[in-house]
Amino acid sequence: MRRLMIKRRMVPVFHTQTSLFSDLVSLGVRAGDGLFVHGSMSAIGATIGGARSIVESLLNAVGETGLIGMPGFSSDAYFPAGVDRSDLTQDQIARIEDEVLGFDVSKSPTSGMGVIAETFRTWPGTQRSAHPTVSICLNGMRANDFLGEHSLAWATGEETPMGKLRDRQSMKILLIGVGWNRCSALHTAETLAKHRRTKTRRFKNGGLEGSWIETPDVADDMNRLFPAVGEAFERTGAVSFGTLGDADCKICDFRHLVDFASNWIDCANKQSGDIS
Repeated sequence: MRRLMIKRRMVPVFHTQTSLFSDLVSLGVRAGDGLFVHGSMSAIGATIGGARSIVESLLNAVGETGLIGMPGFSSDAYFPAGVDRSDLTQDQIARIEDEVLGFDVSKSPTSGMGVIAETFRTWPGTQRSAHPTVSICLNGMRANDFLGEHSLAWATGEETPMGKLRDRQSMKILLIGVGWNRCSALHTAETLAKHRRTKTRRFKNGGLEGSWIETPDVADDMNRLFPAVGEAFERTGAVSFGTLGDADCKICDFRHLVDFASNWIDCANKQSGDIS
């Protein structure tokens, strides 16, 4: 938050929906663009209207023919993270699992995605895919074309909204005050890599009465490889930089990033041998 001297008194300067819209235009956002957004409210700074103004400015910047996307990742279908299974009997584990609510496309809040993504999830017109843990939220023209199919396995792969967004014209990644380790499109890249690390994802499929299933997925190399591949991509000149409010931003083409990163991650994993 910047401050101005007015009559020898320091007063705060707040960001507004209008100023944020101007910042987005300066970043190169145009009507008709698609933007997949990861953002930090605290990095943007004091804003009149808070997260609402940020979402408004994003939607206004891409216009009626554009598309905004954000992660809708949720923990409602997981075994409670704060419970140590090793301290429990099998009967206790079973009772807890019976009470896990499971995913509800309308009610399940986002988990760890920040206030901007949670505000966007509940925004009028926002649609959400049905994956119990790795859902995607979209708002804009033809959003449902990308959300209709979301594979339970390989949750950011080709048969998912993230995989389909790669084929949308003028689809971009916008990082607002966050690093490459927060970029969901890089999960798509590691899924597409031939040499990849994998894990088993276990969650309740369905609501309270649902069943527990296990699916294969990539091992989430957010802090292991994502910063390095992002920096390598920046060195190609394919990333533009700017600010939104007080937040440093990066913006780039969605498909270009995924294709570059998939090859880079494939080579890195092949060289290290750290694959499974």
